[in-house]
Amino acid sequence: MDDVPPVDAKVMAGFIARWADSGAAERANYQLFLSELCDLLAVPRPDPAVPDNERNAYVFERPVVFQDDEASSTGRIDLYRRRC
Repeated sequence: MDDVPPVDAKVMAGFIARWADSGAAERANYQLFLSELCDLLAVPRPDPAVPDNERNAYVFERPVVFQDDEASSTGRIDLYRRRC
């Protein structure tokens, strides 16, 4: 795994302060929050999704099949990265 550089405490505090009041607005904010979190952690932002789901290795809102006993249902993962 690649080494992630340490995050400056002042930068982290600014990120926390920016998002502290977001409350229950997850649906409205999650992609922006996760993009900024990627920036904070110095990792790449997700790729644009494509119609061929097998090529969607690192994307927002990737469809997945959940298996529960004998039933299955399709859901979505907010931020999906293959093998992580």
